[in-house]
Amino acid sequence: MRKIVVHMQSTLDNRISDARGLFWEPFPWGDDEQTYVNEAFRAADTWVLTRPMYEAIVPWWDAVAAGHLPADAPDITPAVAAFADLQHQMTKIVISNALEPTDARRVLSGDLATELRSLKGEEGHDVLLSCGPGTLGPIASTPGLVDEYVIAVHPAVITNGPRMFDHLTSDLALDLVEARVFDAGAVVLRYRVLGAQDTG
Repeated sequence: MRKIVVHMQSTLDNRISDARGLFWEPFPWGDDEQTYVNEAFRAADTWVLTRPMYEAIVPWWDAVAAGHLPADAPDITPAVAAFADLQHQMTKIVISNALEPTDARRVLSGDLATELRSLKGEEGHDVLLSCGPGTLGPIASTPGLVDEYVIAVHPAVITNGPRMFDHLTSDLALDLVEARVFDAGAVVLRYRVLGAQDTG
């Protein structure tokens, strides 16, 4: 059985972006942090994203992987290049009621819990999930669906913006599996969901 692992970045007060949908400052992220997160991506072969995240993230990183650097690209270090290649090779699945599937992506719509449970039953490695609170809330509230959370917490508190668990409808019991503190200020936490065993 594959695992579904939620992978997100957040502020200390659990916001995943500001009100405009942008990241905050400071956003301390360098090679050490990227190298660590790359390991979570190496353990997975599928990345499920909501449409806004897909459109903001995947084309940018695909351009880096292809050597067509966006104007706002930082220095392409080995860790950054490795991430670009890792994500490019993954199966991408977009949660959307409007997008059509293509050779580069699958599309999920309708009953997401049922679709994700079916995805867990397929052959393969871990499934990473990145989504906003309106999508994550119902998914995280479904017993046995999410197995782990990998959350990068940044040393910032912002006054507005969506919080990761805004739409949660049931409590979660978590077991801290790993915590990594980086010199630049970010902390990456890996939690296992207690009782996250698929009974479907």
